[in-house]
Amino acid sequence: MYVPRSYFPVGIFALALALTACGPGNNLTAIDETGNESASIIDPGAGGGSGAETETDTGSNNGATVTTPATSQKMLLNQAMSVRYESNSILENKAELPAGTQIEVPNDYQMKNLDYRDSNGKIVRSSTGFIYPIKVVSVPSAFASQFPQTKIDSLNKTSGGLFIFASIVGSLQGVEGNFAVITPAAAGTGFLKNYNTTGKPKFSYTTSSTKRFPKINKGINPTTQSAADRAKWAAIYGELRKAANRTVETPKSYLMIDSAKAKQASLDYEKTGVVALNGAWSIAVQQTAVRHGFQNVPCAEFQSELVREAYQRAGYRVSDDFNTSKGNKLIWSSTAAVVNFSMALYKAGWIAWDGTKYKPMAGAILMNGSGISPGHTYISASDDGMIIVDNGAPQGRDLRKTSQSIIEMMFQTGVFFLPPGINPPTW
Repeated sequence: MYVPRSYFPVGIFALALALTACGPGNNLTAIDETGNESASIIDPGAGGGSGAETETDTGSNNGATVTTPATSQKMLLNQAMSVRYESNSILENKAELPAGTQIEVPNDYQMKNLDYRDSNGKIVRSSTGFIYPIKVVSVPSAFASQFPQTKIDSLNKTSGGLFIFASIVGSLQGVEGNFAVITPAAAGTGFLKNYNTTGKPKFSYTTSSTKRFPKINKGINPTTQSAADRAKWAAIYGELRKAANRTVETPKSYLMIDSAKAKQASLDYEKTGVVALNGAWSIAVQQTAVRHGFQNVPCAEFQSELVREAYQRAGYRVSDDFNTSKGNKLIWSSTAAVVNFSMALYKAGWIAWDGTKYKPMAGAILMNGSGISPGHTYISASDDGMIIVDNGAPQGRDLRKTSQSIIEMMFQTGVFFLPPGINPPTW
């Protein structure tokens, strides 16, 4: 299986994320998204699908005003951003939208993690991905001559829909309220090429996983642990599960907090080791990864922050298990690389489990393949691994609805990790 280079965060080594260099074309963007782009909801009545629209019903309700659920939300871009279209599995630039552009995003927006062309003509991957189909509603009056209504109409008729960088997901979701329960979808053909309907993989990384983690599948009977250890690991796992579970309503605050607070929390951990209690996605994806230049591939840093915060909420010090003496300090300069993050968990005493033999219950840290770089890491949001949370989908993603190419690129769960004494069931 080919896993793209740029799922390995390499900003700290100044290694280019580009996979292929192409000559400049006429439709190349001058904007390179930085990973912290945002947009502001301007139609609160439609925000997050929780608002409503009103209309007068002249039928069975005898002219009464009725309320119908909103199907989309309108947003203002807080900075210039590009919209793209899909061509031969590459996202090419369609237009550069100025700051203040109003867009409309359906509540049931979709996500793709396709390659895209940057301003240098290079083909780049992003584990954060893109959302679609969005519509352009209007641009600021100063840009009206560049975007007459005819051009806006043409943009909105783009075959396959317009794509925009998924960094605005944080704004779409907001920081208040709960993530909705994800209702299991019917298994698509792409999913069934890789998994059984139960979620058991049809592929295997047993050989490579066993080579990396010799103690794989060697769980610890919790009755053999001290009372203190049992309480510790149960509490830490419980916090991970509460943050990740999408089979119940989950407070958004576990992952989403105000941008200023997220930046301060990111800086505080690097300067003093203080760990935040919540806001893992905002801190890791929109702050730490952006500040250090690996905004396109923040998957391992996001999972690292989830682990750090689970320790903190449970009342334990993450540095007791992840530290310099063990060679597994949980900080971006080391563990933003998937290969290092997976080994850091192993060195901390977390148990590696083979995904072909055991079910990755909600709260388990999952690895594409055997957890090497390039790769991808995410967390199970259900007790069968078919719903996940990652940096591109903090609200949750049902793999049954995901395409074959994306699953084979990012979501072939070969190995997963749980704290010692938290033993998963077999398939």
